Amino acid sequence: MWRTIYVSILASFLLVCGLWHMTMPSLTDHWMKNARIVRAVGVLLVALAVPCLAWSGWYFRTLLSALTVSGIWRLCFPQNSIRLQRTIYPRRVHGFLLIGGAIVIWTVRP
Repeated sequence: MWRTIYVSILASFLLVCGLWHMTMPSLTDHWMKNARIVRAVGVLLVALAVPCLAWSGWYFRTLLSALTVSGIWRLCFPQNSIRLQRTIYPRRVHGFLLIGGAIVIWTVRP
């Protein structure tokens, strides 16, 4: 039961963030060029990874790895995160990737 709730929360979070990136890219870009906000997102991602420690299996180990790496990168190197996301692709593409991640998390759930 807790696994299902966790996966639902995580998929919903990614879906909402993805939709936000796609519908309001200029506002997202304005917020996400602030190092404090990027660090806060990093903390949130690491916090979302913590429940994965309680469960075994490839699914939760993969989530743990992805969330932890992404969170620590944003937490420890916010300027690199800002620069990379602003130069590689537009915010709408990042939103599409977040929505894709939400779909994969929900579809492949344990």
